[in-house]
Amino acid sequence: MATPKPENIIVLDSFYEPLAAHLARTKLEAAGIPCFLTNENLISLNRMYSPVAGGVRLHIYQRDAAQAAEVLRESAIMEASPGGLAAVGAAPKTDGSPCPRCGSTEVSYDAAAEPGAAHWFVALLSRLRRYPLQGRAHHCFNCGLNY
Repeated sequence: MATPKPENIIVLDSFYEPLAAHLARTKLEAAGIPCFLTNENLISLNRMYSPVAGGVRLHIYQRDAAQAAEVLRESAIMEASPGGLAAVGAAPKTDGSPCPRCGSTEVSYDAAAEPGAAHWFVALLSRLRRYPLQGRAHHCFNCGLNY
């Protein structure tokens, strides 16, 4: 009977913040890549230990390194644009109608927040801004008019 060949475990990445390490671990586990963290308890106790301990380390099998790097690759950079957040270079969401105040076509047309967990917070913010969000909402990025 042949003995199984041992597999090498490597440190894929090191994180200063435990939260960032847990997010990376969760992404890898969701992709089916086995992994684990070390130093997380030590760093959670006192963040001053992070540089000395080498941060929170994310360990994986060496055979999964290429796939793990692909999973953890940075997602598209998002930027604020007319129509809400969009990937850099993406066309904004507009309905094509000009602003009634200034005539600009830089107008977003978005649905207001759906009832849910943060609905009360959105409602409070809209009341503070004196802009009740009901149904769909327009916002002009040129003059700032909400209608």
